[in-house]
Amino acid sequence: MRNNQPVTQREYELQDDDFLISRTDLKGRITYANPAFVKVSGYSHAELMGANHNLVRHPDMPPVAFANLWQTIQGGQSWNGIVKNRRKNGDHYWVNANVTPYYENGQLAGYASVRVKPSRRDIDTAAAAYQAIQAGQGGNLGLARGRLVKRGLPGLLERLGKLGSLRGRLTLMVGSSVALLLLSGLLGYLGMQAESAAAHGSYQMAQLGLVLVGLLLLAGLGYSTVRSVLRPLHASMDFTAQLAAGNLGAELPDFGEHEMGRMAHLLDTLRKSLTSIAADVNGSIDTFAHSAHEIARGNENLASRTEQQAASLQQTAASMEQLTGTVQQNAGNARQASQLSGDASDTVRDSGAVMSQVVETMREITATSRKMTEIINVIDSIAFQTNILALNASVEAARAGEQGRGFAVVASEVRNLASRSAAAAKEIRSLIDSSSLQIESGAQLVRRAEQSIDGVVGAVTRVNDIMGEIAAASDEQSSGIAQVNQAVVQMDDVTQQNAGLVQSAAQVAKRLEDQVAEVERAISVFRLKETAARPAAVRAPQASRPAVAATGKGMPNTGPAAMSAKGSSGKPDSRRDVPVVEEWESF
Repeated sequence: MRNNQPVTQREYELQDDDFLISRTDLKGRITYANPAFVKVSGYSHAELMGANHNLVRHPDMPPVAFANLWQTIQGGQSWNGIVKNRRKNGDHYWVNANVTPYYENGQLAGYASVRVKPSRRDIDTAAAAYQAIQAGQGGNLGLARGRLVKRGLPGLLERLGKLGSLRGRLTLMVGSSVALLLLSGLLGYLGMQAESAAAHGSYQMAQLGLVLVGLLLLAGLGYSTVRSVLRPLHASMDFTAQLAAGNLGAELPDFGEHEMGRMAHLLDTLRKSLTSIAADVNGSIDTFAHSAHEIARGNENLASRTEQQAASLQQTAASMEQLTGTVQQNAGNARQASQLSGDASDTVRDSGAVMSQVVETMREITATSRKMTEIINVIDSIAFQTNILALNASVEAARAGEQGRGFAVVASEVRNLASRSAAAAKEIRSLIDSSSLQIESGAQLVRRAEQSIDGVVGAVTRVNDIMGEIAAASDEQSSGIAQVNQAVVQMDDVTQQNAGLVQSAAQVAKRLEDQVAEVERAISVFRLKETAARPAAVRAPQASRPAVAATGKGMPNTGPAAMSAKGSSGKPDSRRDVPVVEEWESF
């Protein structure tokens, strides 16, 4: 047997309007759990779904209780008893559980359990009995369909003292009638066999008295039986009329453990199930109505924002058109600037070529100046030699005396000419040197100008390349802006369509609100108790009334080991679909 730990022995007390409803498949796996069961168990809905129902079993519960539960529902009968369950945190809670098989398409599909808060007396009785059974001291205690019964002679005497079922009363009436007829016939026979008239009269009087007593007894039993049928029947009729009128707050008195009492108990269980369903539906309707209202309000806000977005997109489209024109104009200007830059680059290149020619010319002039300097040097040398020759001629003329005077004059003139030639050559050399320096300086300036022009040519070339790139980028930007503009136009179209869809959604939400209001009006026919009107998330279902007692009226004298499952009371035979008895462990 599964032993869920830990346990704290702290009791979690249910509320009077707590309905715990769950369903399991044939293997005992949970297939449905209402919000109240989820809340009380302490587990999440995901943890419960698909888990074995023994997840909530408390170790203080004796195994024979679950064996009896499994044996009973396998026989197609309902099981009703007090159960101690364990919460996820180790606390426990007591429930009055009613477990019933349910069928789909004529086949057993699973088991439904409805649990409510039991009375404190039933809890104390069940706790003491379960503790005694667990300790091996419950020798005369047993379970019959969930109810605690006594076994052996004490239980038989106690049940004989409480013949309250309709079957017992009818059996007593039939038995009394048969006994009365037999005794009356016996007295009549004895009277006929009597020899004296006095004895014959005595037998007749005894027979008459017996008949009168028997008739009175049968009348009393008949009246009691009819009363025990009519009272619950009339109350059940009034109760079902209240249910038909939608009054789920109606209550049905407890009529005992006989057949009519159990029928009233089942009707009250039906009311409680309907109460749980109606309360859950009311809670769902409230949530659904709130959600529908929020959807409608959200759609209105979305419609307003969609309209604003559409207007913004239209403005954006207009701005994009203007930006496209500006970018296209910039692209044209960039292309013109690139063309002008190209022309300037060509001009600078031409200037560079001219400067190169000037540099070359300056080099040629420099070379010519060097040649002129060399020629001047030759002239200067000739003048110097001429001057020497003139001096020599003057010396020779002086030696010749009068005869050499004319030659001396000529030599003097030649010397003067040589001196003047030397002076002129010196001046020419000075001018040539000055011109050479200026030409060299000009050549250096021309070379620097050439280098600057080369730099300008490179810069103009780079500017031209950049302007070309700017022009290409402007073209690409213009193309991209055109695509963005087209996308904005498409977004505007989609936004307009979305606006139409939002309006349609708003209309649908309005119709949904109307339908929710209509459903709310329809469900409002069911009038609930004030305690059952709270939201489904915190409301749990009430199940049947307490069923634990020290003795069971009209219950068979059977214990856990001796109980055999009865027939399914007219329900389809689905034993082949029912797990073996050992599978009670899953509960």
